[in-house]
Amino acid sequence: MSGEDKKLGVTEDVSSDTDLGVGLAKVPPRYADESFKLFSEVHVADPTPEESLRIKKKLIWRIIPFLCVGYHLMYVDKQTLGSSAILGILKDNHLNANQYNWLSSIFYFGYLLAEWPQNWALQRFPVGKWLAANLMLWGGIVLLHIPCQNFAGLFVVRFFLGTAEACIVPAFLLTLSMFFTYQEQAWLMPVMWMSGNSSPITSGLLSYGVLFIKTGNFAPWKWFMVITGCITIAFGATVWFLFPDSPLKAKFLSPEDRAKAILRIKENHSGIEHKHFKKHQFIEALKDPKTWLFFLHAWSQEMANGLTNQYSLIIKSFGFTTLQTTLLGCVTGLTALFSLGFAAIFLNRTKNCRAWISVAAYVPAAISSILLISLPWSNRWGLITGIWIRSTAGIPYAVVMIWAANNSAGHTKKTTVIALYHVGYGLGNILSPQLFRPSWAPRYYATWALILTIACILPACDILFLRWYLVRENKRRDALEAASQVAHEGIVESVEVDGTKKQAVVSNNQLDLTDRENLEFRYVL
Repeated sequence: MSGEDKKLGVTEDVSSDTDLGVGLAKVPPRYADESFKLFSEVHVADPTPEESLRIKKKLIWRIIPFLCVGYHLMYVDKQTLGSSAILGILKDNHLNANQYNWLSSIFYFGYLLAEWPQNWALQRFPVGKWLAANLMLWGGIVLLHIPCQNFAGLFVVRFFLGTAEACIVPAFLLTLSMFFTYQEQAWLMPVMWMSGNSSPITSGLLSYGVLFIKTGNFAPWKWFMVITGCITIAFGATVWFLFPDSPLKAKFLSPEDRAKAILRIKENHSGIEHKHFKKHQFIEALKDPKTWLFFLHAWSQEMANGLTNQYSLIIKSFGFTTLQTTLLGCVTGLTALFSLGFAAIFLNRTKNCRAWISVAAYVPAAISSILLISLPWSNRWGLITGIWIRSTAGIPYAVVMIWAANNSAGHTKKTTVIALYHVGYGLGNILSPQLFRPSWAPRYYATWALILTIACILPACDILFLRWYLVRENKRRDALEAASQVAHEGIVESVEVDGTKKQAVVSNNQLDLTDRENLEFRYVL
């Protein structure tokens, strides 16, 4: 076993005790996973298959609807700018094309700056309550679009909208990690992303509906903001009262079922939650090569996301009317709905296929760019088909995002990896609107060529390399396991009032170890 393998403890908070076994990790109680506290009070056996299924069904029905509705509202709210572009916001706020593009970018400046503080807060405070507060804040900021009358006002509002959104996806990822196995997360994430990426259906129909509201100076785009903002605030209040912070706080489960819910996912070889920031885990996340491979995927994949706020303008430029554009935009959502639904079914019925389905999803996305480059301007239905099939790229975004979280153990490390993934996401979204330069309109040949190279070919190659890297590491750990050089338990050591030490031998899952500290951990593929 290498020196790195033996060094399970990299700070004074984690050490190894070779007297009790091979490389046993030792931590004080305050640095153990939150589940250790529950198992100190509640003693239960592993759930039977019937109990596990019962708890799983209850968790799906009590948690997943919140995440699906949350994703959908997040995307509808995020698309308010794009939807409002054909509803009068450009004229009412005296915006030119460059200013409109910057309103797309500034959202992600706010997102980027808030990513670290938001992830820090998610570790320190109850996840459900912090999520609810940000959802209500988000809805309130959406309403602040209404009094804006110029670029400067919208610029400020969009910036703060980005700071509120920086909490949403990381909170959802942490929730999935706390309640479900990695195999379950693999298909649940596309289900949730399906609800989010189908938002153009809601946005399109809502845009179509508000066009018929005639209230004088209160333009249709303002009604769009009123409706989406108020719904988001109401949803945030619901999350505050009904959404669980963690399995330990799930009031719809008995104490015994809470413990069994944690035991049910012990195959993850990862803890549930930890409220202390661990510097050594943060440093490990920064030094881990796969952290930056996931970061690269997030950045490159999102270099195409400038399309989110351009869909309506591009479709209209093909020669369709405003009413036709609002309805044709719904097809983008339908494509996302069916493609992500297929991905969820595929991942539910297979194992270790995340890389393969992600790479396959980039094929239609690549064809999209090729169609938009090669077809004549007169073939508007061929061009709009190119726009529609680009939605399959939502599959690798959803799959790889949860893949990054699943392959990072240790709560501080996991939140760091999630934060860095979304830093890459933010950087991509800051740059991507600038690909739609007015001088390149309406054909945007350079834009589609850049999207093909940077947002299709590069992330697909990155995924294939990631899979090779993780397969190699799993084989190395299997060899160590075969040589009996992997510890399956660790020690929680406390000091009594009289100075005597008390030790409890527990599962590695209760020690909040990272994936590199816990050689029992296997990377999902």
